[in-house]
Amino acid sequence: MSATIARSRGLAAEPGVLVLAALTVCALFVFVVYPAVRVLATPGWDEALGVLARPRTWQAARHSLVITVLSTTSSTLIGFAFAFVATRRDMPFRDLFRVVGLMPLFAPPFMVAFAYILMFGRQGLLTNHLLGLDVNIFGWQGLWLSQTIAFFPLSTAIIQGVLEGVHPNAEQAALTLGATESAALRTILLPLAWPGVIGAMLVVAITVLADFGNAVVIAGNYPLLATEAWFMMDGLGDLQGAAVIVSILLVPTIGLFIASRALLNKREFTASGGRGAAVDQIATPPFIKWSAVAICSATSLLVLTLYAAILIAGLTRQWGSDWSFTFRHWADTASHMDAVGTSLLIGALAGLVTAGVGQIAAFVHSRPIPLRGLVGLLAVLPGALPGVFIGVGFLLAFNAPPLELADSIWLIVLALGFWHLPQAYQSTSAALGQIHRSIEDSARDLGASELRLIVDVYAPLLSRNLLAAFLQCFIRSVSNISVIVFLISPGQVLVAYVILQMISGSDWSGAAALTTVLLAITFCCVGLLQAALHWIGPATRGSQA
Repeated sequence: MSATIARSRGLAAEPGVLVLAALTVCALFVFVVYPAVRVLATPGWDEALGVLARPRTWQAARHSLVITVLSTTSSTLIGFAFAFVATRRDMPFRDLFRVVGLMPLFAPPFMVAFAYILMFGRQGLLTNHLLGLDVNIFGWQGLWLSQTIAFFPLSTAIIQGVLEGVHPNAEQAALTLGATESAALRTILLPLAWPGVIGAMLVVAITVLADFGNAVVIAGNYPLLATEAWFMMDGLGDLQGAAVIVSILLVPTIGLFIASRALLNKREFTASGGRGAAVDQIATPPFIKWSAVAICSATSLLVLTLYAAILIAGLTRQWGSDWSFTFRHWADTASHMDAVGTSLLIGALAGLVTAGVGQIAAFVHSRPIPLRGLVGLLAVLPGALPGVFIGVGFLLAFNAPPLELADSIWLIVLALGFWHLPQAYQSTSAALGQIHRSIEDSARDLGASELRLIVDVYAPLLSRNLLAAFLQCFIRSVSNISVIVFLISPGQVLVAYVILQMISGSDWSGAAALTTVLLAITFCCVGLLQAALHWIGPATRGSQA
């Protein structure tokens, strides 16, 4: 024990670590705390009261609450069905549902709403062209459908992790005591899964509240807080009013974020004892089995319709009026390669910021130094901030001296890089906890300093996490819309913003073709990630106890 304490004191006293920790805290204060403070401090009382007095502000707040409840409920129910099917070994098509259930995660943030306008709108392929119906999908109904399909994979991932930890012997014990299979699932599985379901609802609710891409495309005249902030700035030129709106939006997202972390960090969702053998799992009652399969089948059909709509529209001469086949729109995407190239560059730089700062922050937090708690808090704080809040914050903070970044891509790069920081920090922290202390001690015995440990020990062992964090941020940054709409300058062209303008101008076939380019980039990145992870090998090989 005394040796451990002495070693800890040595770590805390090493100047390099303290300097690195101080620089990390400064960076987090400058690019996380400072923009948030500027948003909250910019509006004066008169401006704030004026915005709060507008009936449209309260209408947007009320609509945001309603759509959050609706979309969160439906996304969680469907997510539970997919998670249930994925974890029951007697379910048919479970591998297919696993793949299809992940597909919305790889779609650009506006793609779901755009695709359903193409299929189910007044000029929709299914509703108008095939069925002859005049359907208005714009408004809360279309937004509800879009957000449900876009965000149910989030709840699936959380609930599936909980269900996989339920010990099959608990279900077998219920049968031994005379319960039916249905009663065993109701009395054993559901109570153990309930905290995970609540956690999933909190995470989805945060995402729905902050959703800008689907809302700006399909909400129509249904004002929401996220879209109202953009309207205040873009339509009225009222940056202070936009700051008031995003400040209102921050209140529920912060509350939901704190609640979700408090619940999900308990890790007391399941019975103890591990997963157990696969043969121990009880049979799923037929009614429950086929009900879950029916829900997953209907949802999978909607997901596949999403991708089909984008691909078909990109090959159609004029969506809604001329359905003839053409490659013209795909050829026209060549004129937007500058926008694609700029977006790729911004995504790559933002990914480097996220991966680099995430690893450094996780390393600093793992050292027994006074600043470690503050580093951990600031590193996860962006997870509670909506994209529109980040956009307004960086616009206010870095549009004038002392650090003026306006009209440069670095304004967008830093905004996106620090916004995606929590995922990189948390995954790296988890991986650091799996690295055996003897490896670090051996390197130190050979004379390695704390900073040298990052380069020679942790960077190689954490290469999988770094690569995953980089590509996750890269993919999201290339197609981001909620942040860049506030930060893009007149001379800049980014592919997601170009697509949004094309959708607004009813150039749906052209927008679909350019969206296909984004999808191709996304799936290529996912393929490269899988190949790279396979080449690197198992996570932290040889590093665990």
